[in-house]
Amino acid sequence: MAKPYENTESETVHYTSINEQVYTIVKRRIIERRFPAGAKLDINALADELGVSRMPVVDALTRLETEGLVERRNRVGTFVTPMDRIRYEEIYAAREMIEQWAAKPIIERISDEDISGLWRVLEQTRLLLENVSEDTFDYQRFSEYDGIFHLSLIKLCGNSYIINFYASMNSHVQIVRVLSLAALKRSRETQIEHENIVRAYESRDVEKVRLAQSIHLEKSRVGVLKTLELHENL
Repeated sequence: MAKPYENTESETVHYTSINEQVYTIVKRRIIERRFPAGAKLDINALADELGVSRMPVVDALTRLETEGLVERRNRVGTFVTPMDRIRYEEIYAAREMIEQWAAKPIIERISDEDISGLWRVLEQTRLLLENVSEDTFDYQRFSEYDGIFHLSLIKLCGNSYIINFYASMNSHVQIVRVLSLAALKRSRETQIEHENIVRAYESRDVEKVRLAQSIHLEKSRVGVLKTLELHENL
């Protein structure tokens, strides 16, 4: 079997599983809107391009459907799910509900080592913000660490159903981030907000955590909706 698709856009990933490689590549194209909203995804064409059989593509699309990034239409095909204001309002409402609930079980379980791990993630994002301009800022990498930070926190709640559901929402937020016109400014604000969240967890104070997370989530929501206003079909 041929190796999965490689190109100059650094789409190659280094997993042992072909299915995981295909899933990662297709998901990245959807998030970056190289597959635009409403686009039909041809299984055979994708398999040929990526140099794999149909099954890894089918598996990838099944996983992406579960995450809400694609939708199947009976006897028509699979399409990239369009995103609008209503969907994003629903996503942020769900995130708020999870984050507010998770604060207590996380505080009950979080260790000093866990907190050190969160600070290590924030050290990586801090370095990405140093000595850069809007043109040189690696926003994609920052967004990846942003997702790692939030998911690392939610994983500490110990509820696998909540963790999986929360993880599925991160991709939708990344779609809007790719199109943000004020990425650097908002990312610097995000860095401060993330640091405040970790400090709140260090204090083991549930209400401080909930407040810090609520402030961050609302600012993120407002920024995402402003970006969304500039794009009719996302």
